[in-house]
Amino acid sequence: MSYLAATGDLLAVARAALRERLVPRLDGEGRYDAAMVGNAMAIVIRELELGEAARAAERRLLARFLDSPQATLPELRASLCRELRSGAIQQERSSEVAALLRELVHARLAISNPDYLAQEVSPADGGHRS
Repeated sequence: MSYLAATGDLLAVARAALRERLVPRLDGEGRYDAAMVGNAMAIVIRELELGEAARAAERRLLARFLDSPQATLPELRASLCRELRSGAIQQERSSEVAALLRELVHARLAISNPDYLAQEVSPADGGHRS
């Protein structure tokens, strides 16, 4: 058994106990604090489940986009930031970079706030979420 899987399972059990047994006994600020702790635990669980694959996918996408197959993820992130700041990414690649950034943001949101991704996007509102 993977220790990471056991860690995720342990966090899930602890989060369930927090939400089901402890939160109902709290009021006001304590309930808010407990909800924040529960949300943080959920993010950690998703990070354990999805994080490694998300980072590998991000590295592949950035390496292909930047044509840097040997670079590490931190190097690729820094390179993309430099190119965006300097304007080195050509205008004709703007739709490609927008699609890349959208995909990277969605992968991060799948870990940090999947409920946001589940919201409907309204074309009538210029693509804003409802």
